[in-house]
This record gives sequence, C-alpha cells and structure tokens, in this order.
Amino acid sequence: MKRWARYVIVLGAFFLSSFAPLHASEQRVTSEMIKVALNRQGFEVVSETATLLGRVRFVAVNDLIWREVILDLSTGQIIRDYAVEFSPTGPPVLEKDQMPRGGTVLDRGAFPYLVN
Repeated sequence: MKRWARYVIVLGAFFLSSFAPLHASEQRVTSEMIKVALNRQGFEVVSETATLLGRVRFVAVNDLIWREVILDLSTGQIIRDYAVEFSPTGPPVLEKDQMPRGGTVLDRGAFPYLVN
C-alpha cells in the first residue's frame, strides 16, 4: 500500500506541474505588447524581423533615438533592449532592418521599461 501511495503522489506531482506552463504562457510578453509599448513611448517600429534563433527583433526610432528590442517568443522574455542616441549634426541614415552604428548608448534609466 505504501508503494501505491508513492506512485499516486509522484503522478499527482507530474500532473500538477504540467499546468504550470499554461499559467506562465498567459503572462508571456508578445510581439503585439512590444509594439504597443514602443508606440506609447513615442517610438515608431521601422522593422520587425525573425532571428536565426527564432526570436523577434524590433528596430524602432524616436527622432534621434534608435532602439533595438529582441524578444524570445518561446519564453516571452525580452533578451535585449538597447537604445542609441545620435546628435542632430550626425543623424543616422535609415536602412531597412538595420540598427545604425555610432551614437551614444543610453543608460537603462534614460527610457522606461517596455512591459512591467
């Protein structure tokens, strides 16, 4: 009887743990959430592309500030949120799907988080 009880407990634990990913997936960050958050912060999304690792890469611009956000769709985690500011005398040239090089990297406190 004790052996049977152990099997029931182990199977119950596996059964209950199978519901955890369903609960977590409801709270995952989505591509749409990223686009809405960037738009609310005044950024225009100029490209949304897939990476080789199955992530989504957003490039957005707000005047002289360019921002790159990489989202892992499998976990809903923001892998990278990178912003660069350019001077008015040297604005970047817009190239589709490319984050411009140069400029000054902004500190994390210079812009708000995308999703709380």
